[in-house]
Amino acid sequence: MFYGWRLYSGDNSWLLAIGINMQHILGLVFANVFTFRAFKRSKNQEWKFWFTLNLGLFIYLLANLFWMVFLVQRESLILSDTAYSLWLTAYALFLSSLINWLKWAKPNTFKGVYLFNIIVFMITAASISLHFLIEPIITLSNSSMWKIITMLAFPIIDLSLLFLSVITYYLIHKDTDKRVMLLIVSGIFLHTMADSYAVYSGALEQYTRGGLSDFLWLSSIWLIGLAGYYMTADRDEPSKSFEKTYEQMTGILPYISTVVLMLLVLESYQWDLNTLILGLIIIVVMIIARQLHILKENNQLIDEYRHLAYHDPLTGLSNRESFEEQMNSEMENNENSLTALLLIDLDRFKVVNDTLGHQAGDYILVKISEYLQQILGSDTPLFRLGGDEFTIILSDATVEKCERVAGTILETFQKPFAIYDHEIIVTASMGISMYPDHGETFEKLFRFADAAMYLAKEGGKNGYRFYNDDLNQKMLRRMRIESDLRKALEEEQFEVYYQPKVELKTKKIIGMEALLRWQHPELGWISPAEFIPIAEENGQIISIGEWVLKTACLQSKRWQHDGLSPTNISVNVSVRQFQQGTLLTLVKEALQEAELVPSLLEIEVTESIMQNTKESTEIIRGLRDLGVQISIDDFGTGYSSLYIINQLPIDTIKLDKTFIDDMKSVDQQAMVRTIVDLGMNMKLKVVAEGIETDYQLNKLIEAKCEYGQGYLFSKAVRAEEIENLLQEAPEPDTQLALSH
Repeated sequence: MFYGWRLYSGDNSWLLAIGINMQHILGLVFANVFTFRAFKRSKNQEWKFWFTLNLGLFIYLLANLFWMVFLVQRESLILSDTAYSLWLTAYALFLSSLINWLKWAKPNTFKGVYLFNIIVFMITAASISLHFLIEPIITLSNSSMWKIITMLAFPIIDLSLLFLSVITYYLIHKDTDKRVMLLIVSGIFLHTMADSYAVYSGALEQYTRGGLSDFLWLSSIWLIGLAGYYMTADRDEPSKSFEKTYEQMTGILPYISTVVLMLLVLESYQWDLNTLILGLIIIVVMIIARQLHILKENNQLIDEYRHLAYHDPLTGLSNRESFEEQMNSEMENNENSLTALLLIDLDRFKVVNDTLGHQAGDYILVKISEYLQQILGSDTPLFRLGGDEFTIILSDATVEKCERVAGTILETFQKPFAIYDHEIIVTASMGISMYPDHGETFEKLFRFADAAMYLAKEGGKNGYRFYNDDLNQKMLRRMRIESDLRKALEEEQFEVYYQPKVELKTKKIIGMEALLRWQHPELGWISPAEFIPIAEENGQIISIGEWVLKTACLQSKRWQHDGLSPTNISVNVSVRQFQQGTLLTLVKEALQEAELVPSLLEIEVTESIMQNTKESTEIIRGLRDLGVQISIDDFGTGYSSLYIINQLPIDTIKLDKTFIDDMKSVDQQAMVRTIVDLGMNMKLKVVAEGIETDYQLNKLIEAKCEYGQGYLFSKAVRAEEIENLLQEAPEPDTQLALSH
């Protein structure tokens, strides 16, 4: 339309001005309508921005209408003073609208790169404005002082608009719709460019209607109007190309402006200091200063990364990488003396994290690192490997020196930590290996210290052990067991044995406990006490436990098919199976597969399942809802026994073997009677484990304990032996004579 009207007008300047002004009026009407609608729909403090923007556009429209009247009445191209003043007022309102938007966006601080880009761009713009606009107006214009002042007002306000629009440009991401604000910023930017070109041409008395300035003015008005349109549209969105352009221009805009300034300096350079040269000098100094600052920051980051690479971020101690390097250095430089490696692992530290939270755990780790540094001093290297593991390197070591350091550490750890109104005592287990006696490489020494540490844990924790040849054999056996566990199930090396549970007075078999046995093809029979903890650690207990459960259920059903009376069968379930979250589904599958009545299955759990009370209770209630019986194994050995039997829907408590072993003690007999009475009062069955002598049996009967199991009646035997016993079983009042 714009260029079509130019062609239609030909050489008639008055007709050209009428048509262009009419196009401006149409664009302003469009912009006024939709910015007003945006003002009506805006919320919070955003309304001030749209209100002042709409008011500015309305006054801009009035100015063009006044000029249209002036053109029609006088048929002159001279600008109306009224229109000129209204345009200036509209610009001031545009400036106010951007200030209101910035107040609404509430930018507290700019990122350094944004602030640098803004300053560079504005120095460039100010230099160009001063050189090409303000100076020519002052020096070349023959107009009156008032005319000069009003002419200067436009570039000054435009420069301010440009400054605020650039800031807004870098803050668009804070707006709810950055494409809308991008249209407004683009419109204001084009408007300032048009003004600058028009003022410069006017000062040189070269301005003509229908040129670039008029086209940019018209484009800027429509862009602002489109912003109002998209702000009020329910579905339509501006083109994504606007957003893409924004992302591309954000980083390069200040550099483009700097290149433009350099080209203008080269074009206008006359061996004198002018505003263009001054602006370029300032920008060059800023760029050099910024690069120096970046180099300094990069050096600081490199130092920080280097520190992080070799230090633990929580405690500030040296980390595993630093430990390995220093240990290798010690071995290279101290070939004629012993160097000891002490590996420290906190006992049951996971319980602290689970009960008090990881923040409390982190606090304790920091305090422990401080304790260790105080004990060792600054000359002894101390490292945190991660988690709750620490290591110490002792130079010129002796056995006595290692024992003294280890003893001091264990003694210091007896001091409780006060946190969250709790006093917590954290103990530690330590393993010690020495170079070159135990190994000549870092890997061996660390592995041997780790093996010694595990032996200290198995020995009751809160202690230390030195590595030795016997320990090496134990470690190798443990590694062999851990490795072969993975294929034992596939190669059918496991077998389920069954130990009868009997009624103590009649010796009648009332149930069976399924117990896992492993016959290794080379190592022979391996005790469950040896391989079960390893299976718990590496997670193999999940698949093994599933196999035991299904095998026991199928065996119970097989005995029924063979004509034997239905017999209750107990299966032990580990904590890891509870934590897996699939135990309930697994039990359902095992019962369905064996077609076994749920009441004939008893699940035995230990008190340790209460590490997660909520989940464990839900699972146990789910098992009870199926009809499965629940038994607490090793009852009386945990700290939460009374709490458990009060909270959980259980049927049986199994009295731990440790109570039975010392039945000759009067105090122990009293303890057993108390537990039995407790079970009877709560309507629970009490089963005594590990009965081996007639004396123990009689004392249990005196204590009114009804059920038990142990070698006195039978050890755990294969399924076919149990089947023979059940087939040959005497009447209930006849004692069973089962071999040991």
